[in-house]
Amino acid sequence: MTSLRPYQQSAIDAVLSYWADGGENPLVEMATGTGKSVVISTLTRDLLTRWPDMRVIMLVHVRELVEQNTKAMIRTWPQVPIGINSAGLGRRDMRAQVLCASIQSVYRAGRELGPRDLILIDEAHLVPREGEGMYRRLLDDLRETVPDLRVAGFTATPFRLDSGRLDKGDGRLFSEIVYTYGIAEGIRDGFLSPLISKATATTLDVSGVARRGGEFVAGALEVAIDKDWITREAVTEMASLGADRRSWLVFCAGVQHAIHVRDEIRSRGISCETVTGETPAGERDRIIRDFRDGRIRALTNAMV
Repeated sequence: MTSLRPYQQSAIDAVLSYWADGGENPLVEMATGTGKSVVISTLTRDLLTRWPDMRVIMLVHVRELVEQNTKAMIRTWPQVPIGINSAGLGRRDMRAQVLCASIQSVYRAGRELGPRDLILIDEAHLVPREGEGMYRRLLDDLRETVPDLRVAGFTATPFRLDSGRLDKGDGRLFSEIVYTYGIAEGIRDGFLSPLISKATATTLDVSGVARRGGEFVAGALEVAIDKDWITREAVTEMASLGADRRSWLVFCAGVQHAIHVRDEIRSRGISCETVTGETPAGERDRIIRDFRDGRIRALTNAMV
């Protein structure tokens, strides 16, 4: 059994109290690294203990989170009747009482998943406020069978750049933020390491890069910064600032940029690999495992 931290129990209590008072779709805001997957799994166990016939889907957007949340669920409740639906993991379970799924794998399958009483969405800031989209299509289809379907969201970022707060405005899915535990609280309580930020000497000119929905257009950003001289200067600075660090995780602007940064890091005699959405599943798992175990010092990635 997993022992909950005090704030994790408080988050669960806040969701249950909200529903007990007649609330609809709550949102929990918790800083990255504070254990949303533990809260989601424990909440699921508690609900199914009270209502054994409840059917739940835990939705995420990447296969790594499918694995992470499934493992958290099994640690919390070894007997959980859980299944996985993720093309990236080669699993296509449909009827498990508790289903952990990637949204890309199930958004067209609402009518095949059977009646569902509750949807738990990790990284809930990815759900658009209104209109079309994978999350909205799935929820609309599921509500044809269970009109009073409930949704709970979990995120470290309770807003979208293109539409504002997730719990405000017309067309919102989430009714109210019922619990918040931020970075400052996590550091104060000793559950997060203090942040150390260093300004970089390398500067990038992004004045001409197009934006969409408040964010840089990925392809245009990669064109602007994937230049040999920028990569050399950035890696030189990285090697200096990270000299006493056991591992480096490098976020890049695109697949080719990630490869070019990897090659430059390797040229300094530092072990480095790359993972992208194009990396085959087995190789991706092996690289991430080697990075976590310290066999690779640096890992570059593009939107993974």
